[in-house]
Amino acid sequence: MKINWKQRENDNGYRFLLGERTIGDVLAFEDERFTVTDLFEQLTEGLVQWTRKFTYRGETPAACKFSMDFAADYEPEYYMIPSVTYNGNGWGSGLEPKGLERDGQPWVFAWHRTAVAGATYSEGGGVAVALFGEPPRDMQGFSCSLVPAGGRVIHRLIWPEAETPATYDDRDRYGEAYEAERNFVPGEKFTARAYLALHAYTEPRTAWRTMLEEAWRMQKRPVRAWYDPERIWELGIAYAKNGLWAEDGDFRGFSLGRKWDGEKWRQARNYAIGWCGQNASLANSMLADYLNSGNEDSLRRGLALLDGWTAGGRLPNGMIHCEYDYVLQFKPAEQEVQDACNLGTAALNLFEAEELARKCGVERPIYRETALGICDFVLSVQSPEGRIGKSWKNDGTPHDPEGTVGCFLVPPLVKAYELTGNEAYLHGADLGYRYYIQELLDNGFTTAGALDTYCVDKESAIPLLKAGLALYRVTGKKTYLEWAEHAAWYLATWQWHHTVRYDAGTGLGAIGYDTFGGTSVSTQHHHLDPFALAFFEDWLELAALTGNSLWRERALAAWANATIGISDGSLMINGKLRPEGSQSEGFFHTRWAEPFGVSEWLVAWPTAFRLEVLRRVGMEAVVEFELNLTSGGDDESR
Repeated sequence: MKINWKQRENDNGYRFLLGERTIGDVLAFEDERFTVTDLFEQLTEGLVQWTRKFTYRGETPAACKFSMDFAADYEPEYYMIPSVTYNGNGWGSGLEPKGLERDGQPWVFAWHRTAVAGATYSEGGGVAVALFGEPPRDMQGFSCSLVPAGGRVIHRLIWPEAETPATYDDRDRYGEAYEAERNFVPGEKFTARAYLALHAYTEPRTAWRTMLEEAWRMQKRPVRAWYDPERIWELGIAYAKNGLWAEDGDFRGFSLGRKWDGEKWRQARNYAIGWCGQNASLANSMLADYLNSGNEDSLRRGLALLDGWTAGGRLPNGMIHCEYDYVLQFKPAEQEVQDACNLGTAALNLFEAEELARKCGVERPIYRETALGICDFVLSVQSPEGRIGKSWKNDGTPHDPEGTVGCFLVPPLVKAYELTGNEAYLHGADLGYRYYIQELLDNGFTTAGALDTYCVDKESAIPLLKAGLALYRVTGKKTYLEWAEHAAWYLATWQWHHTVRYDAGTGLGAIGYDTFGGTSVSTQHHHLDPFALAFFEDWLELAALTGNSLWRERALAAWANATIGISDGSLMINGKLRPEGSQSEGFFHTRWAEPFGVSEWLVAWPTAFRLEVLRRVGMEAVVEFELNLTSGGDDESR
């Protein structure tokens, strides 16, 4: 549908129409010290490039602020600032930014805090508006805001950069507002460029795809991983064995990670089967390492972990202890709950473990039995509507029934059906998937997957993608594939579409961190991490099934980003030598606890996920590190 615009009669603003329908107005800039010229060019069917040229007419130098405002002609039914707010972040108990305002003042967020540079999105009455900016070539940037305006909503870009009325600078914590200054001298000119994505829709909470497609097309560029796949495998196995392996009582397995204790990297006494600890996945990679190399030590370690957990960690109702800490009894039993994320991860890996063990020449039917026990427990607690729940006490009574995170238990049900042919598993999977995908379709967000927060997040959407693909594979029903792709689009709202060029004096600048392809954690916890590794193979599969190469591009960008900061044993950050194969969990891409810095939590899961990708997808699938993308962005590879 053609986008039209015409100058308003009463001022220097412009009215925008989509076909015959008025969408809203580009508002005139109200500062008499400036002469302002607006230029518009429709680039694609749904995208307009907006260039605003400012000329300072003041007679003396002065600090100035300026903006680009588009007022949409509706009260928003849904709105988003990608990775920052999803319809106001009303779900959950976190203290992250809520709504559009704080104490009557609109929220303003820096361009580098958002997954698309300075992006805002809203929809209402069948039309959608997105406004985003052009990433600057240095840290001198801009900000964005969504401003309620009496039946309308204003999409705003602001120069110079600001975060007001407060800076969200740690989980559930706020610091002082940040406002940079920009001084102008007489006659000085400034040009700002932004993009308006305007779209009519029939399905609500889907039209943000236009913004994401166009932003990706403009900013995508070649990327290269830090190491080739073979070296990444070697480093991962080395860190698992030398940095994470723990022998504690009757436990043989992997620690959650290593932290700096003031003198050295100390191993955490915490042993989780999934989520951050990924013991089951790491054990499977040990078995795969034996198959690849014949290394008997790897086989012994993998079997020791899996044998120990399935022998000592099972509960009578089919669940298992998600943290072996409680089996060892150094954590209070009254605090223990078993959660869907860990249980689902465990079941899938235990199904895989039986297959890997057989290839290693070892029969371990108890692995499949344990996984099926988890699946049987799921069917026993699933509601008639399909809801499974987030967590349970050891006796099986619900601890927390809420959150999309319950969908982590759907992919194991599909696998159980594949292995057994039992229709009850397929029925439970279909029922559960429909329940949880409907949450995303209705709300425009998913919840409670990041287990250290309780909010809107990225991780809880991962099983919606995985389960949709799994159900499509076993049934051939196209609706599952369409739903899986919808989940993939939501996950893409958490992926960085641009590069932030951090100053050399910052931690991120020092290691050459590239935000492009990375993903943010949740609305409550603002930092980038390599968790997109968990759905790398699913994006590749989606590309193959849909013929849309965008998903392959996104997957490879995520892979390259996820290799940044892996230590080869010589990497020094903040004066601390990092162990071979280790990598930080968090990269503080904005004004967070340590602005533009790197965390010192060398957690297990990035290593586990990289090894998982390589053992499942194969070295050859990720050997092409450079994205041969011929348009968009800049071609500088850092």
